[in-house]
Order: sequence, then structure tokens, then C-alpha cells
Amino acid sequence: MKRAVWGVFLVLGTAPAAWAQSEACATVDPANFEQVYACLSSLQRPDGRTMAHGNLDTAPCRTVIAQYRGAVRGQGVRLRSREPRAKSEVLYPSCALLARVVQDMTGQAAYWSGCLDYGSIPPAEHLRQCLKTVLPGYYRMEPGREAQRLRGCGEVFGAYEIGLRAAMADHSLPPGYVRPDCQLAAEYLTQGGTAAASPAPVPSGTGQNAPATPPPSTVSPPARALPLPEAGGPQWAACLNYDPDHLPAHLRACLGTGPEMRRMQECREVQAAYMARLQQAYGRLPENYIVLPCSVADGYLAEFRAQEEAERQAALARKKERERLAREQLVQDVKDLRDHPPPRPLFARPWVTWAVLFALLGGLGWGGWRFIRRKRGPATP
Repeated sequence: MKRAVWGVFLVLGTAPAAWAQSEACATVDPANFEQVYACLSSLQRPDGRTMAHGNLDTAPCRTVIAQYRGAVRGQGVRLRSREPRAKSEVLYPSCALLARVVQDMTGQAAYWSGCLDYGSIPPAEHLRQCLKTVLPGYYRMEPGREAQRLRGCGEVFGAYEIGLRAAMADHSLPPGYVRPDCQLAAEYLTQGGTAAASPAPVPSGTGQNAPATPPPSTVSPPARALPLPEAGGPQWAACLNYDPDHLPAHLRACLGTGPEMRRMQECREVQAAYMARLQQAYGRLPENYIVLPCSVADGYLAEFRAQEEAERQAALARKKERERLAREQLVQDVKDLRDHPPPRPLFARPWVTWAVLFALLGGLGWGGWRFIRRKRGPATP
């Protein structure tokens, strides 16, 4: 049954596109980060989705190695060529290298990345750094809640051994591993677990996260899929001439800097938008397409954040300048009013005030005199 299904796929598949995709894995060096990244990027599903959407950060190292082997042997979803498989066993990358690939391809650290290099540091420190990635990545646990989830010695070391196994190519415990004393687990929970630990380490051999430069493709760029349109053409016109060796510049030109792009916050949002725009331009993903590294996507997003911060600072500076000018104008107005007071109106002059006052008093006196005369009546002869 499986052979029949694969036969249908072989008939419906496009052999040239499949062979172009597999060329990235034809001469891959398992110790070369860029070549392994490009090889895993060649794996695609029928809907065009890539390995970046396959929850690689939640898969153990053994699963990622299986995906790599499938790509090299021609067993990937897009690799439907009729070429015979190689009979020799394919060497696979180390789990440390694959941890770098996972982080740069998905923007998330593999949940077992903190559990690499067992025995290279003291057991207590290795336990903390391992659980720092296992608890949020495997158990989806928020930092600081270790005591609620890990209530006993067995649960602490059980989670620890899950990470240790996931960090091994054969999914076994590291050679020489012996479950530590429960006092170590008690100290871990007492110290606050991952909250007291240092940041998750970078897998050995990396120095830092994945390099800022994108991994070069092992396949020469294909011919332009569609002609470049005239000025005022469609928005995806800038996405033609895809070149994985110049991803930062191509990404910036393809997606632009519009308001809808500024709303993006995460690497996977940039990857999805970039993939959709490339599919618009080519009708499908380019044959030499590689998953956009998160180091490139983060740099693209950092430009937006820097531009927004610059705009915010400029707006704040303009506001302060307006307030300063308003204060200076107020001081100048007060000074001008003091040096050149305006003429008083007629009703505000002193003699007018006295005249009105005397008139009021005279009116009151005359009115009082008339009132008294009326009360006394007419004078008798």
C-alpha cells in the first residue's frame, strides 16, 4: 500500500524541481553549519511549508537527524526523484550543530539544547542549565514555577533525563551517567530552579548564536521566474531574483517597510510573510530556497524597532522644543507688558472713579433728604 501511494506521488511529481531541491544535500558536509542548514531547508511539504514549520524546537535530536538523513537519501516530501539511493550509510551532524540549526531556523531554542555536553561542567550547574530549556520547551512551564511542577526528587531527575536523552543522537543517556543524589534536586528547588540559573548556554562550538550572515546555498540561483515589471508594477516585483547569498538585502527589498510589516514582532511572522511573497513572485518557492534564518529576520525587525525609537525620540524632541518656545514667548510677553503697559480705558482712570463716587454719594444724600421731608409732611404756617 505504501509503495502504491509513493508511486502516485512519483507520477504526479515534477522531477526537475525535485532534483534541484536535492542538490543542496548532494555534497553536504555534516560538520558544516551552512551546508546542513541549506540541506534541511530543501525539505518541503506538498503545501509548500518547510521544516521551519515542523516544530523542530520540540523534536529531539534523533528526530532532527532522521529528517536530515531523509533529505540526504532523497526521502524528503519534495524529493521524489527516481535516482537510486546511496547504499553507504550517511554520516549525520552532531546534536550541538543541529541545535544551532534549529534555533536559527525557528527562532526558538531546542528544548534539549541546554542538556548538551554532559560532564563538561559540574553536575549542579548542568542540571540547572538543562532544566532551563527543558521546562519551558518540553513542559511549557513558566519560569519560577518549578516547585509546582517538580514536587519530588524523581520528577526533577525525570525531567533532567528527558533532556539528556533528547540531546543524544541515539536517544540514550550519556555515557557514564549516574542519577545524582536527591540532595542536588533539593538544592535546585530551594534555589528557585531556573530562576537562579544563568541564561541558557549556547551549544558548544558556536561561541554565540547562529552567525548573522545567512548560510550560502550550494545551488546556483535559477533563472528569473517572471520578468521584472515596469514602474508601478505589483508589490512582489522586488522579490524576484532570489539569492540566498544576499538574504538581508533581498528581504528588505521584498517585504519593504510598510505599516503592515512594522506590526510583526517575531521571527516566524517574518518567515511566513517572506515565504508568501516569494510564492507570489515565482508561483512557488524558488528551487534554491532556504528557510530564512532568524538571525536575518531579527535584524530586519531590529531596523523597525530602531526606526520607531528614533521617531519617538524625534517626536519627544519636537514636543520639548515647542514647550521651550512657548515658555520663552510667555516670558517675553510679560517683559513687554511691564515695559510698555497699555493705556487705561476711560472708566479705569482715577478722576472718573472719584466723579462716579461723588455722584453716587450725592444721589444717595438727595434721595435721603427727600425721603425725610415726605415723612414729616407739609410745613404749617
